[in-house]
Amino acid sequence: MHLPGAKLLKRSLKARMTGYFLLVTLPVAMALSGASYLLSADTLEHMAIDRFEVIADHREQEIARFVADQADIIRKIANIDALRDGVATLLALPEGSPEYEGAYMSMADTLFRSTFLDYGSAAATDITELLLLRQVGGEVFFSTNPDHEHSYHLSDAFFRIGRERTYVQPVYPAPDTGLPTLTISTPLTGRDGEPLGVLAANIRVPVLVDIVSDRSGLGQTGESYLIDAHNRFLSVARFGDEAFPRGAHSAGIDAAVQGETGAGLYRNYAGQRVIGSYRWLPSLGLALLTEIRVSEALRPATRLGWMILGVGSVALALLAVGIYLITARIARPILAVSATTERISAGDLSQQAPVMTEDETGILARNFNRMIDRLRKTLDDLAAEKQESERLLLNILPEPIAKRLKKGEDNIADSFAEVTILFADIVNFTPMSASLPASELVSLLNEIFSEFDRLSEERGLEKIKTIGDAYMVGAGLPVTRDDHAQIVADFALDMIDAIDAFNQRHHANLRMRIGINSGPVVAGVIGTHKFIYDIWGDAVNTAARMESQGLEGRIQVTETTYRYLKDQFLFEDRGFIHVKGKGRMHTYILNGRKVPEAECVS
Repeated sequence: MHLPGAKLLKRSLKARMTGYFLLVTLPVAMALSGASYLLSADTLEHMAIDRFEVIADHREQEIARFVADQADIIRKIANIDALRDGVATLLALPEGSPEYEGAYMSMADTLFRSTFLDYGSAAATDITELLLLRQVGGEVFFSTNPDHEHSYHLSDAFFRIGRERTYVQPVYPAPDTGLPTLTISTPLTGRDGEPLGVLAANIRVPVLVDIVSDRSGLGQTGESYLIDAHNRFLSVARFGDEAFPRGAHSAGIDAAVQGETGAGLYRNYAGQRVIGSYRWLPSLGLALLTEIRVSEALRPATRLGWMILGVGSVALALLAVGIYLITARIARPILAVSATTERISAGDLSQQAPVMTEDETGILARNFNRMIDRLRKTLDDLAAEKQESERLLLNILPEPIAKRLKKGEDNIADSFAEVTILFADIVNFTPMSASLPASELVSLLNEIFSEFDRLSEERGLEKIKTIGDAYMVGAGLPVTRDDHAQIVADFALDMIDAIDAFNQRHHANLRMRIGINSGPVVAGVIGTHKFIYDIWGDAVNTAARMESQGLEGRIQVTETTYRYLKDQFLFEDRGFIHVKGKGRMHTYILNGRKVPEAECVS
């Protein structure tokens, strides 16, 4: 005779047996593997640190040898008698005279020959620029980069100290490019020992990166890299990386930049756990770090721990499988409902839980199905309302701004440094509208603006607003782009073509007056009821003046926009005009696109 609750009790007993077995066996296996891991991990960590200290020592020595070799080359060049004589002769002549120009070319030829012929091109490969500076004032009177001539370096260390002795200035950002620069300088004297100035050379920084990037002994995930005093990667590939706008930081990097030397386990600049060695190279103003991921360094310890855990788990798995096979059949109806809930939670609301029994599990399945039916109907209604709301919102605001508004931002306002704005007006539409019925007037204006909307969307522009027969667009916001001026110019030419096509279709004589300007603006959402996305700034006002004081059928642009476009488009110089609120401004008329040279030849 079977008691009514015997089957339920048996099912509960199986569950308890399985749970108790796992509760006892699994922690024991984990404890054994954990102890083994900790013992071996400590040993491996110290071994990795010792190995990376040796690698870092080797890298530091290689860097020191390279810098010393470059300093020796610079000293030898400065001691070449022909160069000394050439510089002395040049400095004795008045600048700008024919004799000065001849002496300048002779001295430059001597410097080139002594650098690339006497020492060989291989020796000078790592010199990116040579500069000669006057003894007084620090003016560059010769540079292999003519753009740097007549610049002054009176306060720079390589000039001040370089007048006295050979000096290696710690890596610093170049004033013109912001890229890391290594400069070596040495005194330049005449044959009689009289000071003539300073010979300085910019050295190819990627050589330092190549030295530390040697993967010998680093394993699969190890890396060596250099960081400057501003926490920026010296590597050109990483320098200025947008992922590190405020510089790269980690416990190792920050300690090294502070002048400390050490090693240990920490998280690197990417948040990965590493074992690393770090040190500061004071003569170069750089931090040298050598790191390897913990997962690779401690892999043998991890493997040992997993092996012990696996052996202990095999016996557990064998018994657990047997118990599972018995309990799985008993729990089949509940598992069926559970599988259905998982598919529904993944988004498939068409699922129905199977009713496999007539007991409490079957009742649960039927009630669950009725609940899902009601939920499905509610979600369908909400989805339809949401889709309609989003469609209406995107007709008012740009998609990125709409997303921010939906996330709860109250005050949406952004500054954009480089934006191009276009104002356009249909010049003689107002007189034409006086003779047309309202419905026909709106229809014609809608036809024109719909074509403008299509063209602006095709060009990737942001339509700001329309007022009457005036049309305003911008480029470079709310998403910045480098070709903002070019796409606005293309759109302006498209507008001229579109209005010509409209005139042919309707036998009309409408003309466009278009103004374009580029500059910084502020953009944001205004209002809480019937809100709009608008832009402000002097650049906007100037663009409006370009349109209002432009010419019928022509596209007037400011000099700022002209500089962006002069290489790709054809312009007519309108000269200076008086602009209300701005005074005299130099403006240009955009006439069309330049034909590429290849097309001209063909």
